[in-house]
Amino acid sequence: MGLYRLAAAAALCAYALALASPGNAAARMRIVSLAPSVTETLFALGAGPDVVGVSQYCDYPPQVRDLPRVGSFLTPNLEAIIALRPTLVVGLELSSDVRQIRALNSMGYPVLLVSDDSLQQIETSIETVGARINRQPQARRLVAQIQTQIAAIQQRLANVKPERALMLVGHQPIVAVGAGTYLDELMRIARADNIAANAGQQWPHLSMEYIIAMRPEVVLDGSMGTDPSSSSGFWERYPAIPAVRDHRVFGYAEDPILHAGPRVGQSLEIIARMIHPEAWDRAAGGAHN
Repeated sequence: MGLYRLAAAAALCAYALALASPGNAAARMRIVSLAPSVTETLFALGAGPDVVGVSQYCDYPPQVRDLPRVGSFLTPNLEAIIALRPTLVVGLELSSDVRQIRALNSMGYPVLLVSDDSLQQIETSIETVGARINRQPQARRLVAQIQTQIAAIQQRLANVKPERALMLVGHQPIVAVGAGTYLDELMRIARADNIAANAGQQWPHLSMEYIIAMRPEVVLDGSMGTDPSSSSGFWERYPAIPAVRDHRVFGYAEDPILHAGPRVGQSLEIIARMIHPEAWDRAAGGAHN
């Protein structure tokens, strides 16, 4: 406990000095991020220079690659965090009961937890972080930009027919995007009927028998990355699936699709273009008339 008390005293002292220093409060902070979505938000709000440590999964923007690693939101490295003398630690609500997070709180380190399981939560987390680091105007502009991107895609897809779709994040086992995730929400905005939405789980494990019976018209397969040939042998065994028969099995890159956060509008467009390419082909054709 002696070490914890000493660290807590040092943290409170550093925090008090930061508050007492002249100049912009945001520039004085030492922020540790425990999740990729949080890191992206901080950089999108212009607080990148204040970030002194990130999670092991943070890889965007490129500047984060040289920052110290402090574990993840579920397994934070307490010693590594303390060594960085943070004035703010930002993580996800999922980690609220993690022992290290409770320890940081008890030692006096300011901790902010946000959520990113839906579009609303992503927007709220941006505004919450912005308010906490005194960047409210930047947060409002960022949320407005995301809303504009989404509205433009919704308008483009207004008259398309929904397609039965399946989105996978892994093959062994077959793990799909289910209801209650921001990716399921993006699929619905992209005018897709998610065949895994009724499985009752956020990340359901599906059998091939179920997939064949549900006859998806489009398959988005994260195991393929951006190389359509990488899993061609896997899907060629199931020609009865409409998506396979019609050559509508597409790979997608984890970045940005699996990254909740400020680039969610970009992720939506990527998904929508794979499910409804005709909406963009039609617009391109009209531009030449």
